[in-house]
Amino acid sequence: MRHGILLAGIALLSACSGGEEAKAPTQREQIGQSWKYEEAEGTKLAYIGSANSVATMTAPDTFSVLLIQPMSNGEKTVRVKLVGAPFQCDLSDCAVTARADGGEPMEWKGRMTTTDDGIELPPSQKAYEAIKAAKTIDVDLVTGTKDETTRFRFNVAGLDLPA
Repeated sequence: MRHGILLAGIALLSACSGGEEAKAPTQREQIGQSWKYEEAEGTKLAYIGSANSVATMTAPDTFSVLLIQPMSNGEKTVRVKLVGAPFQCDLSDCAVTARADGGEPMEWKGRMTTTDDGIELPPSQKAYEAIKAAKTIDVDLVTGTKDETTRFRFNVAGLDLPA
């Protein structure tokens, strides 16, 4: 009888201690893999997470994010960010390679973001135009040593970000 009560007590404690607790969504789950739009203080922003992620030395779920922000003149800047691992680029020649719908590689040049987690691409790089016209965009980012890159895929169809 004592063993039955002890087992029942352990089962009750296990149930109460979070065996089925609802976990908070991860940052990747919050960002998602479809376009999301925000507006704060008159500033619009569209962003999308990569469809894939990789394990790195710094995080088991490293992924990438594309952010698009209209400028006051109607042009749009694009940021490519890396979440879970440090973003790496040559500060004198910061660039990423991208492919629209599996096509020819495009080199997008920009500058490191102020938070050092990505690259900010000026409108002159035509990154927004490539993203807007494509169904998928693949971006190669360094996720380990300089020779270790990962191709992150974004399913970008359906972008609707007015100026």
